[in-house]
Amino acid sequence: MTMIEPSARVEGAGREGERPQQKPRGRPKSVEGGNRLHIYIPESLTARLQEIQRETHASSITEVVKQALTLYAAAVEEHKKGGYVYLKRNDGVERQLALFI
Repeated sequence: MTMIEPSARVEGAGREGERPQQKPRGRPKSVEGGNRLHIYIPESLTARLQEIQRETHASSITEVVKQALTLYAAAVEEHKKGGYVYLKRNDGVERQLALFI
């Protein structure tokens, strides 16, 4: 029979009476705080977001929406500075992105 001395400590345990430290569970917390946003969108838009997710290999629809907002914010900033945003295809055809701000 093995005896444990009262002063012996278990690795990972704190002071006497404290619980041992546990590994964090779930997804790691973001470095930057955030807010949860719930939106209702039509099925047709959900289908389009899923299509974009597959085409871009995004990990989630949330990632697709975040990337879209990043692009939109950049376009708005350029517009505020008097600039324009153009889309250019490989065949050289250009088209100005219309922003209704």
